[in-house]
Formats: sequence, C-alpha cells, structure tokens
Amino acid sequence: MRRSLVLDAGLDKLQAFLLGMVPGDEVSVCRAMEVSGLDAVQCDAVLDALARAGLMMRLQHDAYVRRRLG
Repeated sequence: MRRSLVLDAGLDKLQAFLLGMVPGDEVSVCRAMEVSGLDAVQCDAVLDALARAGLMMRLQHDAYVRRRLG
C-alpha cells in the first residue's frame, strides 16, 4: 500500500530537520511533531528507530539527543 502524500511530506520535513542536527543537539517528540506535522506515535517511532540504529540516544525526559558517530 502506498503511503499518503501527507505522511510523505511530514517524513520529508522531519528528515530535513534531523539532518541539520549536530552531535549533542536534542529534539523532543513534541518538537518533531511541530516540525513535521506528524502525530506523536509517528514521530516517536522515527526517533526510536534512530536510537536503535545508534544515531540518537533517548533521554529520561522524553527527548532524544544526536550522538557522535565513530
């Protein structure tokens, strides 16, 4: 099934925002929602996937921080 155009646009916006982050930058699910227009479940899923991949680290206050690679 093809994703909706709204979802595609939201993911594109979130991707652009995340690519602009440098190690140490933090982003909350709420901020990701503001940037992308996606809902909390979608934003948390993206950020959690990046954390599992080692690109982000989840903080205790429901925010994520960009990790340094290498």
